Amino acid sequence: MRRHVVLGLVAVSAMTALASRASAQVAWRGDFETGDTSQFSYRLNETVEGRRYITVQSDTVVEGTRAARIELHDDAVWPNGLKRVELSHQPDAARTAEGAETYFAWSLYLPETLSSDPAQTIGYWESADSYRQMMAFDLSGTTLTFTTRQPSNVEQWRGEGVITPGEWHRIAMHVRWSKDAAIGRVSVWLDGDRVVDGAVARTLNDDNPHFVQIGLLRGAISFSDVPVIVIDDVVEGNSLADVRPADLPGEEPDAGVMERDAGVIDAGGVDAGSDAGRSDASSDADAGRMSREDEIVGGSCAVGRGRPTGTLVIAVLLTSLGMVVRRRRR
Repeated sequence: MRRHVVLGLVAVSAMTALASRASAQVAWRGDFETGDTSQFSYRLNETVEGRRYITVQSDTVVEGTRAARIELHDDAVWPNGLKRVELSHQPDAARTAEGAETYFAWSLYLPETLSSDPAQTIGYWESADSYRQMMAFDLSGTTLTFTTRQPSNVEQWRGEGVITPGEWHRIAMHVRWSKDAAIGRVSVWLDGDRVVDGAVARTLNDDNPHFVQIGLLRGAISFSDVPVIVIDDVVEGNSLADVRPADLPGEEPDAGVMERDAGVIDAGGVDAGSDAGRSDASSDADAGRMSREDEIVGGSCAVGRGRPTGTLVIAVLLTSLGMVVRRRRR
């Protein structure tokens, strides 16, 4: 009888944990299940002279039935001369205000290894109106780097060979927003592993809202290749659990990932050293700058098409608990 009670308590505990995860409320989602890119605030060079450079397709997805395929051509020129094709999301202003905290994640897939010369930026946060880039992910071949820009360029992490073509990868972030470099903090996860642990940086440029852009960005240069990236399952949340940093095809989410994040923003900063050699034009004149008229308003592999929901697991556990109770009554 005591054994049955213990089993029942275990089942209830498991159901509570799963219910919490299943009912997690995300602040915003960009999963392309609408069949278009309308979930995003702005689309940069989605079409160029009638040619679509951002396409919502169903061949290569990690979640649901659709994802966005982005390709960068030499003629995808922004008014400031940069070559770019990107999706932009601007959270509610209060969510990037002084002292606020943001969790954000997205999944990416490369059909082929991208160029190392020239390299490309695949995601970054920037200030609205003043257009100052605050932190960025740069990809050179299979090497991914994460750099904070203020008060100076600091390469917080370099992952050699971590972005493998033909596989889905997931980047997640936890940002504490502050204009004070002693208070601002950033943590980063790649495929469920925390690679940046509460790095100290100025994360707010000013009191303007800040926004994120993901896709492909190169400088004002000429190139002949056509890099391609697939993006899916973009999420802004209130907790690490909301953005699922370890949610990859064929892998069960690791509960320890959420536990390891406890207090990370309060931890001391990581002294990664400055990276003056990587300080290019984007550190002073932000790579994502837009004119005021353009302010933000608003491969076939068929892998990882969704996964069982927490609701199904809860139902199974409820059934199991019922069986335990009935056995006791016998």
